[in-house]
Amino acid sequence: MSKYKILVVIPIIRDIPASSSKKNFYKKNASIDFEVDITTIKFGPASIECFYDEVWASPFVVEEIKKAELKGYCGVLIDCFMNPGLKAAREVVDIPVIGVGEAAIITALMLGDSFTIIDVGPDKYVKKTPPMMIREMGVASRFASIRGIGVPVLELSECRDLVDSIVAEAIKAVNEDGADVIVLGCTGLAGIAREVEDKINIPVVDPALSALKILEALVRMGVKHSRKTYINPPNKERKLPT
Repeated sequence: MSKYKILVVIPIIRDIPASSSKKNFYKKNASIDFEVDITTIKFGPASIECFYDEVWASPFVVEEIKKAELKGYCGVLIDCFMNPGLKAAREVVDIPVIGVGEAAIITALMLGDSFTIIDVGPDKYVKKTPPMMIREMGVASRFASIRGIGVPVLELSECRDLVDSIVAEAIKAVNEDGADVIVLGCTGLAGIAREVEDKINIPVVDPALSALKILEALVRMGVKHSRKTYINPPNKERKLPT
């Protein structure tokens, strides 16, 4: 049986070894008729926690997505909640491109009336970046709150009480903010949604899993992004590092 090939672009400069949990997560959760490959970027930030990081990563994410289309991939997933390079990539390729932040929020809207994002990192970043994306998507009326656990992305693997920290903030979101759906705000939290959900008894959205399944659906349906929205950019000279 031939398989649909999709690419996951992780917009950081660290290598992703074959045995990494991120690679295993996508391969484990992909449908049987999908083959998933993973790549990182050669230039950019070590993690994405602010708009500055997003801008650093975006052009190199787009270049990887352009290469993916030329190699015959059926779709691409950008593995970051801030969706770096998402709109630009949609302008330059004719395959579906999904960002996990957008996918997670769309999923949450189908599961309840209001949602809270539980993010990582310091509050000074958490309180600024995702809410701007929510306003841009036009869903602010359904947005209950955003809460952080104060752990930088690069330190997540060392956090021993990660699930408990998320559960504690999720309970506050339900009791104090009126949330009836929780969205995990970082793909570094991939794979723990069910464990959190079991402890708080409301839906918990895993952004990486949501994006994967939405991308699979679009690929199967044979649809791509509208050229009335994502217009091909004009021809002009553009230069990347060599």
